[in-house]
Amino acid sequence: MVTLKKHSLAFILLAAFIIVPLTIGNTTDVHNVIIYILIYAMVGEAWNLITGFTGQTSFGHAAYFGVGAYTSTIMLEYFHITPWIGMLVGGVIAVILAFMVNFQMFKLKGHYFAIATLCVAEILKTIFSTWKWVGAGDGIALTPITVLIPDASKNAWGKIAWLSLDVRNRLPFLFTTLAVFCIVFVVCVLLENSKVGFYWKAIRESHEVAESIGINPRNYKLLAMCLSAFIAAIGGTFFAQFFKYIDAITVFPLSVSMIFVLVTVLGGIGNVYGPIIGSVIYYSLELIMRRLTGASGSGLDQIVFGILIVLVTCFEPRGIMGLIDRIKGRFVKKAVKEGEASE
Repeated sequence: MVTLKKHSLAFILLAAFIIVPLTIGNTTDVHNVIIYILIYAMVGEAWNLITGFTGQTSFGHAAYFGVGAYTSTIMLEYFHITPWIGMLVGGVIAVILAFMVNFQMFKLKGHYFAIATLCVAEILKTIFSTWKWVGAGDGIALTPITVLIPDASKNAWGKIAWLSLDVRNRLPFLFTTLAVFCIVFVVCVLLENSKVGFYWKAIRESHEVAESIGINPRNYKLLAMCLSAFIAAIGGTFFAQFFKYIDAITVFPLSVSMIFVLVTVLGGIGNVYGPIIGSVIYYSLELIMRRLTGASGSGLDQIVFGILIVLVTCFEPRGIMGLIDRIKGRFVKKAVKEGEASE
């Protein structure tokens, strides 16, 4: 059973994400960074489901991220359908793609599977780069329009502006993204503590042991991948609405997939807080370096982040959350020893 005390960190982070935007005024840079953090933490949670919980490394999550981005963008720009519906449709398409591709690919193990997932994203990048209907190499620019919905009484189209997820007003968009991320986070926490979550962890530790107790590894990994693809597509929708422009080079490349991997590994793979902590560190570094050094600091944040990744993986493979757990463990041991000594 999930206890509130166990997840007190979640309430602290939620309070920070609410208070900081409200107290810094109209600082667009900070608002943008928080939106970045939430979007990439959202997709990091998706990647964590398949890699952190089941142990199946994916280097191609940009495929599902891009499918979500393109689906919602096409539905809004070409057919004036609210991105909320486009988000769900994109998620369903991503799930279908994940099932069709991984049903056979889960026969592969280790680095073979990781390379295969990378190939899927690269194939989609090539297809969308040459597909003229979706803009090919020019991509699609989203114009700030009002979403239209059918109005049966007037036999016409009625306007509902707030359904368009307009990013021109940063705060409403930020808090909408935060609300959706909270839903994703709660779902991941519930999954982690469910019977399915324990099956995933059993598969991660040993396929053979999982099979010996009646677990079908492929079926449960397929479930994890489908859920992961759906969440990644939701993140893609918010990314597209945030930038108001997408192309294949922006949403499908390996560099995008690696951001999801790196922020999760830094924060703590296999831990629901890992993607959040990693994203906060990554994009905070980007903002700090940009403000300290301006244009001359381009790439410096990547160097610092890379050094952090190396240090963390060398000294604490469980990431920042593992380091926090280690420190907490030492304090607990010290308190126990002091208690025994006083007796």
